[in-house]
Amino acid sequence: MKNDILVFIQTGKPGVTDEDIKSAEEKLGAVFPEVYKEFYKLVNQAEIGEWILFPIKDPNHLRKSWDDIVRQNLEVRDENMPEDLIAIGDDGNGDKLCFQVINGKMSEKIYLWDHETNEIEEYAPNLIEFVKLESEAEEG
Repeated sequence: MKNDILVFIQTGKPGVTDEDIKSAEEKLGAVFPEVYKEFYKLVNQAEIGEWILFPIKDPNHLRKSWDDIVRQNLEVRDENMPEDLIAIGDDGNGDKLCFQVINGKMSEKIYLWDHETNEIEEYAPNLIEFVKLESEAEEG
């Protein structure tokens, strides 16, 4: 994955550990998809096109990861967002990229939740395809 995907990443902080990922999963009450976990071991808080993926709290970089995925979903979550969605990133305008939680696991599919209409649509089949789609859009 490393050689394939990192070429598309604009910015990001160093990756996190399995323990950091597990801690976030426990607090959110759901397990991340494997691709997401592998991605976050490589880079934390990646910027991809207009999207910024929420970081996973990193004890070694607390100042840069304080506004993490757990905080975004448990403390400052939009009250109109369906409860079965976990926001993983945003575009700075209120729209969110999300995983859907099914039986304690987050789906691989990435959904777009529109904060103005509260509509949800499938955005990409998985995180890798999302990164590729956004990178192609930037080039196009």
